[in-house]
Amino acid sequence: MVTIDDLKKFRVFMGLGDTELASIVELCRERTFGKGAVCFGQGQQAMELHLCRTGKVDIVVELEQPSGKVEETVHTSVEGEIFGWSAVVEPHVYTASARCAEKTEDICIKGTDLLKLFEQNTGIGYVVMRNLSSAMSSRLTDIRQKLSMVMAETRSNI
Repeated sequence: MVTIDDLKKFRVFMGLGDTELASIVELCRERTFGKGAVCFGQGQQAMELHLCRTGKVDIVVELEQPSGKVEETVHTSVEGEIFGWSAVVEPHVYTASARCAEKTEDICIKGTDLLKLFEQNTGIGYVVMRNLSSAMSSRLTDIRQKLSMVMAETRSNI
């Protein structure tokens, strides 16, 4: 069972009070994935926002290379991190795949349910989306650096 205290461990909910968190708890469900399990695939319709409760989840991007498609891990989500945010961001399509690097306990929230809550309580929506934007910005910076390294390696191998 997901509790308010569980959600307080995630930065995406930082700034929300217990009453606000209680409304989010109602939307949560728990899942456990084994090592190697795919939570979602790049290009799939984004249905759920994921919170990594325990374990590690590799965020993998499929890239087109002259030699064919290549997968690159651009981030590893760990305890307390969010992934699969495409469920609450247009166009609601996952931009990467999520593959468990080890056994992982996950809290899932259906994106449509969370967006409905945001419409009903814009204060919750503002706080969560502000925090989510910060996480996305940081992750994009990391991805850009990682892809630059991959491109440099690819050029040196040609």
